[in-house]
Amino acid sequence: MKRIRFFQTVQWKIVILYLLLILIAMQVIGAYFIRSAESYYLNNFNETLNTQANLLAVNVEKYLEEEMVPREDIDNLIHNLFALRNADVQLLDQNGIVLTTTEENKAFIGQKNTRAEVNMALLGTRNESIQYNPETRQRVKVLALPIKKGTKILGVLYMVASMEEVYHTMRQINGIFATGTGIALLLTAALGIVLARTITTPVKEITRQATAMANGDFNRQVRIYSEDEIGQLGETFNLLTRRLKQALSQTEAEKEKLSSILANMSDGVIAADGDRNIILVNKPAQRILGVSYKTVLGKNLYEVLSIPGDSDERDSLFEENGSLLMDMNVEGEERLIRFSFTVLKNRAEQKHAGIIAVLQDVTEQKALERERQEFVANVSHELRTPLTTLKSYLEALEEGVVDDPELSRRFLRVLLNETDRMTRLVTDLLQLSRYDAGQYNFDFQPVNVPELLQDVVERFALQSRQENIELQLDFPAHDLPPVKADRDNIIQVLDNLISNAMKYSNENTKVMIQACEVGEKYVRIDIMDEGMGIRKRDLTRIFERFYRVDKARSRSMGGTGLGLSIARQIVLAHGGTIEIDSEWQKGTRVSFTLPVYEEMKNES
Repeated sequence: MKRIRFFQTVQWKIVILYLLLILIAMQVIGAYFIRSAESYYLNNFNETLNTQANLLAVNVEKYLEEEMVPREDIDNLIHNLFALRNADVQLLDQNGIVLTTTEENKAFIGQKNTRAEVNMALLGTRNESIQYNPETRQRVKVLALPIKKGTKILGVLYMVASMEEVYHTMRQINGIFATGTGIALLLTAALGIVLARTITTPVKEITRQATAMANGDFNRQVRIYSEDEIGQLGETFNLLTRRLKQALSQTEAEKEKLSSILANMSDGVIAADGDRNIILVNKPAQRILGVSYKTVLGKNLYEVLSIPGDSDERDSLFEENGSLLMDMNVEGEERLIRFSFTVLKNRAEQKHAGIIAVLQDVTEQKALERERQEFVANVSHELRTPLTTLKSYLEALEEGVVDDPELSRRFLRVLLNETDRMTRLVTDLLQLSRYDAGQYNFDFQPVNVPELLQDVVERFALQSRQENIELQLDFPAHDLPPVKADRDNIIQVLDNLISNAMKYSNENTKVMIQACEVGEKYVRIDIMDEGMGIRKRDLTRIFERFYRVDKARSRSMGGTGLGLSIARQIVLAHGGTIEIDSEWQKGTRVSFTLPVYEEMKNES
């Protein structure tokens, strides 16, 4: 069963409590007052009745001692001495015979009164009681007073007095008291409502403000109605609202900063709670791990990172701050991921509160480190070989070979060749370092591709006849558009590619050089040979510096191992692409593209 709604409000609780308090107080006071008034009036009534009865008994005693007393004298005496209204008096002799009465009905005179009270009085016992008169429907006081002379009973004074005036007076008093109680209750209710409103109105304002704050509205203020404790509470709540608004604004700003930092970090960040369940993962972490936010949120950190072992073994890894380096398969590709983690601890409860892990994909970094080490090793090896040769021949010259003209000239030619080899190596390294640093100045001009290729082929004509390798040019029937290029640098690329094609080709083979337009923006140049080819395992690393497919043959031919790397850098700097396709023992195809010179094209 539900409560009545107004019992759920403080205002009506206060009003009802005040009404109940006043009602209880009025009832207690009324009960005590009415009891006292009733006792007073009844005692006064009884005292008056007893006084009148004793007075009559004393005065009629002398008449009852005489045998013959005129009834008129007794009537006069009773009427003169008895002053109570609404009361009847009978005077009885010692036999219970009514001698006289104040009642209108005089038929009782001469008759015997047989009431129990009279009989007890004739025996000498005073008797009084309150009785209900069925005829008048009123309460009456019955008093039977024996009249004695010594021990002798002379008669009985029998009195019946109505108590209606006493109870009428009490009813009037009760009515006045009830009216006063009602007026007091109405005034109390009115004052209680006013008092309750002075308390509950500010409380309602504070409640509405608290509800608005719970819904995110911090712009409202509690209205202050007074300067008492309730008003001070309202002022304090307004201050709390302002402080809370400032705190939330600062928190939101910090949250935005943190979100911006996490979103723009190059490193991945994963946060987990004390149960190792993921609660935050930024976009770089999603990219590094190859997962989405929805799929990993709430999942166990160990499972997402694929950390092996049971829970105890994995927990032992995250007891203190540290880092892990792990190989992971991300979308079918092996990646090397470094996890640097910080363990958050709840100092009060002495237990783990969470983990913050920073993820870094160090695959490229490790590959670059490996390339750097290989590069240093290759440079050292490439320089050591000619330096060793130089030292050996110089020592031989110092030991006396210089005296032999023919042998010393041969040694000097070797020294010159090795010096040239070192010079080419250093020159190539310097050129690559400039490209790596972006320090290259190309003179881009419109270059006619057929003319360029013909010039380059003519330069290799003598070598091709000596090595019995045929050089062929293949152009489309229509004119090719000019390309935007630095002529000297593109000649260096072609020299390197054609030189390699001839170097790794056998006698009685041919090297084909083709040129064609690709779309409307590029011209592609292909150099194809029928030489030894390149194994597939070497194709992915063919553009690495100092990488050689056939190291012994390359060194014997004087190569530095940097030609293809330089060619690639030049082509990329021109905005083109370069790629190699080869089949072992069948030949190699090197293709690179150059952008069309737009101004010339537009003019045409």
